[in-house]
Amino acid sequence: MASPQALLSSRQLAYLAVASLGLQAAGALQLNNASGLFKFLGASDLQVGWLWLIPPLAGLVVQPVLGQVSDLVDTRFGRRMPFILAGAVLSCLSMVVLSFSETLWLTVATMLFLSCSINCSSEGLRSLTGDIAPNQQKSKAFAWQAILGSIGAMLAGAIPWLLHSTGIFVDSIEAGFKIPVALKVSLFIGAVIVLQTVLSLALQIREGRPNDTEPTRAPHSMGKFCAAIFRTLYENIRQVPPVIRRMFAVQVLTWAGLFSVWIYFGLALAQRLHGLPPGVDVTVNPQHQAMLAQGVIQAGICFAISQLVGVLYALALPWLADRFDPNRVHALSLLAGGVSLMSLLFLHDIRVAYAAMVGLGLFTGSLNTLPYAIVASEIPPRKMGVCLGIFNITITLPQILCGLVISPLSRVLFANQAVYVIAMAGGLMSMAGVLLLRQRGVDLFLMFWEWLGRLFRNAHDRLP
Repeated sequence: MASPQALLSSRQLAYLAVASLGLQAAGALQLNNASGLFKFLGASDLQVGWLWLIPPLAGLVVQPVLGQVSDLVDTRFGRRMPFILAGAVLSCLSMVVLSFSETLWLTVATMLFLSCSINCSSEGLRSLTGDIAPNQQKSKAFAWQAILGSIGAMLAGAIPWLLHSTGIFVDSIEAGFKIPVALKVSLFIGAVIVLQTVLSLALQIREGRPNDTEPTRAPHSMGKFCAAIFRTLYENIRQVPPVIRRMFAVQVLTWAGLFSVWIYFGLALAQRLHGLPPGVDVTVNPQHQAMLAQGVIQAGICFAISQLVGVLYALALPWLADRFDPNRVHALSLLAGGVSLMSLLFLHDIRVAYAAMVGLGLFTGSLNTLPYAIVASEIPPRKMGVCLGIFNITITLPQILCGLVISPLSRVLFANQAVYVIAMAGGLMSMAGVLLLRQRGVDLFLMFWEWLGRLFRNAHDRLP
């Protein structure tokens, strides 16, 4: 019988979370600014939607494969740590290259490399956390990571705005660049953050082996080893744990909505608040370029606010998960985020967007914590890496499907008005929350009709 896992100290939990801060900062700098970078370099709205397929495609391939590899391979440095370190170094290099890029093709290629690198480190970190944290600490460990990760994402949203507000950097046109100088410097700062935080983790955490696993050595033939990896991965996908099957539809709706927000939020602010014409090519008009820059920078501030709310909310999530069903807590958080995004149909002032970020913060705080805690507590430790990698398919697949249809859908249904895409995203998140509640035996529609029935009966009883 396997011996129980030792509880992690607060110091160990903190270093696991610090690595998440750096990786989330790098990911947020990429995701918050991707649409702006593509538009600044001449991509059309349709091309932006297609180019946004890069991050989910990278995650779809990298995370399951590397999860399976890290399950099968044991090195002197551990199973997960080599992948965490390699991904961090490559992420750092990619962000430096991205900060100097002034051509669309190089930016696209670097984005692909950066996405693969971040996924490599993120998959390793989640698997490491699932390996070494006992079940009673999994919610706490992932909550700490969500808290520090939200702080990293908040910094990533605030850094471009802070650098732009100082007035130190000249306008991009005066400097002869297509991309704002403040954004270039922000990417370089993000590279330093991700490398420093992951190195701190590697120096402080010594990886052990899960109790129910044995050391695995790779076959001498690389061909046999690769065949064994993909054969085992295929079998694991066929025999995916029930908890992942149950969460599939919820995750699809959730991430299709969030993916749409990433693409269109900055454009929505630029159009509604600064008058950017829908579907315009910003490269031919400096005034339109300035409108887009304002929208992208304000979107970063909005995301920073949502991450701040997410940090505060994540502090309470371990207690909420212990006291109530974590599935229901997550469902209500999805509803809060969805309703907040739908309220942006009334966007006419930046303060409306700031208010909506409170609900989105509850959504992001839960999204970064509870799904992984729910899944990690119900899968075998010996398959932690591959199962979390397969679970990532429920995140990347809806993003890919959404990326294929969202730009034509926006053009045909909404005439390229981004705010309607944001509202639609809120509707998808709300549907995910309702579905998860129904899985736990709570039918909101039935409760609503019963409430209406009681209301009419009470009104009828009061009639003379």
